[in-house]
Amino acid sequence: MSPASKVRKKKHNVRRSSSEWIDHEPAAVRERPSWFAGSIAAVLDNTDALSKAAGPRELEQATCELLGEQMHRAIHDVGRDLRFNWLFEELTVAAADRVRDADDLTGDWLLLHGLAAIGSPALRSFARHQINGLLKVARRRPAFARQPRWLASSHLVKATGEVWRMQDAYGTRLAVLAAMSYPHGANPSAFLFDIDACGFITLTHAGAYDDLPQAAAAWRTLVGDQAAGAEPVEVHTGEQLSCLAQCDIGSDMVNGDEARDVLDNWFRANRCVHDIAHALRKSPRLWPDPESLYHDLDAEPMVTEFSSWYADRHDTPPEQETVEALAEEWLEGTLPETRYLISPHRVEFHTELIDGDWIPDHPATLAVKSMFAEWALWLAERAGLPSELVGQVTDAAPTPS
Repeated sequence: MSPASKVRKKKHNVRRSSSEWIDHEPAAVRERPSWFAGSIAAVLDNTDALSKAAGPRELEQATCELLGEQMHRAIHDVGRDLRFNWLFEELTVAAADRVRDADDLTGDWLLLHGLAAIGSPALRSFARHQINGLLKVARRRPAFARQPRWLASSHLVKATGEVWRMQDAYGTRLAVLAAMSYPHGANPSAFLFDIDACGFITLTHAGAYDDLPQAAAAWRTLVGDQAAGAEPVEVHTGEQLSCLAQCDIGSDMVNGDEARDVLDNWFRANRCVHDIAHALRKSPRLWPDPESLYHDLDAEPMVTEFSSWYADRHDTPPEQETVEALAEEWLEGTLPETRYLISPHRVEFHTELIDGDWIPDHPATLAVKSMFAEWALWLAERAGLPSELVGQVTDAAPTPS
């Protein structure tokens, strides 16, 4: 048994588990969440907003916002039984039923195309199945001949294969920016994934922008001073996209405090990940292979290096079990590229984990917390952070008791 596991109560996870939030039961036995009816009705009552879309990207955005508003409400007003993918499917069927029963094409027809555009491959296929099944009906509607030419191909958005990265001064807040386009290069855009790699690899913000400079500027504004000088760097290897591959985007995990733009892009961001992976598999920049961030971790190099630094600083070696426990906690769930990086937020994240995860007042727990300030200083100095940022890191560390 490792030193850390001796004093852990359980592996803490601040996110809701899939069994609590997302449905995995067979369709025959699952119970339809009570909030679906009101949210589906609210979306269908506001599809007129989609008629203002002048192109496929505007239709995507308007569809994203309609769904995001209801998902945001569900998280904050309902708080359980979210099951977003199921909502997507039910909304698709409801919109299709309305198209079938209407005398003419309305916003519901546009909604179906918007859903097909933002959905992941499986959800897109489901929406396209509904659309294809309605084509004979739709062609008999007076408005069919007046629908925009781009609508039929609005689901054919794709990643071009051009991808860039940015990172803040600490190296633990990352941006992935991907070029997207529609057939014949129409409606080009840059999709931004703002990823926090301080703890669980989390999508913090997301959105589609006109071009790379606009997306990069938006990310610098989101992050603030620590990203002021950051510039996009083109991605050349799959390893550079591990942060995106490891991020739980549109998955079964919900924190409950997601930014509104993350909820707006819940489905579209997931679709973009699939699009990028597909595009990069056709080029030398292969999509990174799945890699566990929790198993087969070798803490020994980190333990050895810190122990040497500590001994030089204090003329005595640190207690080895304490260092091993701290290193194991630090490495679990961490991207390989950020294992030796630190930020105030990362310090706060791990402090909260120890407070919530380990046995309170246990000698090993107290020893690790007492060692944390030295650990933070070592990593800050090792990363070559300027003195101002070193101070911010050490200020965030728990005070030795």
